[in-house]
Amino acid sequence: MARTVRHPRSSSRAVAHHNREVAAVTAVLLAAVSVYTVVIGQNGWLWFGWAVLLLVCVALFLVHP
Repeated sequence: MARTVRHPRSSSRAVAHHNREVAAVTAVLLAAVSVYTVVIGQNGWLWFGWAVLLLVCVALFLVHP
């Protein structure tokens, strides 16, 4: 099989796209947790899970700007 040589910028674009996707998922989950809290009531584990996801998202942006 022939090898495909990729341009170095293509991987950085892919990482940037992935980071935006993670940020979008984090924002959607924030909205979902907020709606859940308003409608059903507060659940500490949901907020803890969202905070961990937020920290992972921030770490992704710091590691792969």
